Amino acid sequence: MTEFPLPSKDDWRALKARADALPDATRTALAQHWANAARMEHASVAAFSRFSLQLLAVGAPAALLEQTHRAALDEIKHAELCFSVASLYAQQSMGPGPLPVTEQALCAWDLVSVAVGTVEEGCVGETIAALEAQAAAELASDEAVRCVLSRIHDDESHHSELAWRFVRWAALVGGAPLKQALALAFERTITLHGNSPSLESIGEARLETHGVLSASTRRTLRARIMNEVIRPPLAQLLA
Repeated sequence: MTEFPLPSKDDWRALKARADALPDATRTALAQHWANAARMEHASVAAFSRFSLQLLAVGAPAALLEQTHRAALDEIKHAELCFSVASLYAQQSMGPGPLPVTEQALCAWDLVSVAVGTVEEGCVGETIAALEAQAAAELASDEAVRCVLSRIHDDESHHSELAWRFVRWAALVGGAPLKQALALAFERTITLHGNSPSLESIGEARLETHGVLSASTRRTLRARIMNEVIRPPLAQLLA
């Protein structure tokens, strides 16, 4: 597995210098974006921890369990990196707080429920996360931001592959009824991501040089992801 290098000290210093020179409104918007990204990565640690228990509950292969624990470690690093970027833009230290864990988060232990959840969070969600990070890295002008986004793209690509491997195994074990549940879950999730808001502020596109995709860029990219990346393996899965 290829691991992208982390930002160097010089990369972080250069990002701080550029961040300090930005208008307050721009810095605030970027700090909020990266803090939100960091919190999502932090929550993903819990999601993979839950997934590891679900894999045990449904008797999944040990290789999938091992990859899931590695994915949780990846998400810890993603959260750390995103909070580091957010802290530079915010000009103050930022980090995770307590993560609420509800009873709902600890349910769904049958094979169908676990497979459907994996479609939403893994097969689609992680695929989107990987390719959006790649696109953002290509637009970013700061080396530190490009390094962080490239690392996220690489790791999330592996997480997406893990999700697809699990649903293929689940389809073999669960047969036709499970394939039907998967088909419905995919269509529901594809439709959900296809209904993103169409409006964006005039200044939003200007943030792309800082590694933040505009709404129109995300919408165009997600349409391509659904048609070119998600649907081909989905057709093979349901065949």
